[in-house]
Amino acid sequence: MSPSPRKGFSPMISFSPSHLDMIERRFLAMTSGPQPLTLDCAALGCGLPAEVLPLDEVRVLLLKRQTSWVSKDAVWQELVRRTHAEPEPWTTVAAAMMMPGLKAIAGKLGSRFCGDRNDLDSEILEGFLQALDITDARSPKIFGQLYWAAFRRGHEACNSERRRAMARSELTDTTVNTRAASGHPDLVLAGAMLSGVITPHEADLVSDVLLDRGDRSTAAKRRGMSRHKVAAQLNTASRHLADYLLGGPLRPAA
Repeated sequence: MSPSPRKGFSPMISFSPSHLDMIERRFLAMTSGPQPLTLDCAALGCGLPAEVLPLDEVRVLLLKRQTSWVSKDAVWQELVRRTHAEPEPWTTVAAAMMMPGLKAIAGKLGSRFCGDRNDLDSEILEGFLQALDITDARSPKIFGQLYWAAFRRGHEACNSERRRAMARSELTDTTVNTRAASGHPDLVLAGAMLSGVITPHEADLVSDVLLDRGDRSTAAKRRGMSRHKVAAQLNTASRHLADYLLGGPLRPAA
């Protein structure tokens, strides 16, 4: 009989639009109306149609199996050149052109991600954008480079989130087990804070996110911090609290 899943390991579904959704909406707005954003495929050659095409039609063209890699490379090389020369709107355009691939990555990794799915979308997008920023426009198979950079970032995010979920579960279990002796979890946090194990800021963050199951992105915005900094502070505070509750050596809060 397989063990029951640990608490905190079920994926979280967000009903607010993710960064991927917002980029797709901006792209559709750019490519609709009487003056859509276009690409001169005739100037690029390489087997592309000898005409100026709206970018949403170019995206459809890139998705077709019969479109050669020579043609796809020509478009992606041009997109990278334009992104480096004029970040907006071309960064948004490049991300939107990769959107079917980015959404596919999110679909593949979604069941492995324990947190908010919007956070996974953000990580995947960040991996793509970082690679886009440093990719040489003369490189072949740019699509593959950017796709796998986004996939690696998403894969790393799944592993990191799983470690955080384990820390949350262990912290909650330890807090519950010591409640009879130590009182309400908030009192446990107060005791740890007064002992110098965690800072007041860390105690508030642990209470908000780990005990009350708050959203990490919301907590980060409320405090004017990045999600990554919030995650790092939670990991540190969780380790210190676990030692404190189990009677291990005390580590003074930074």
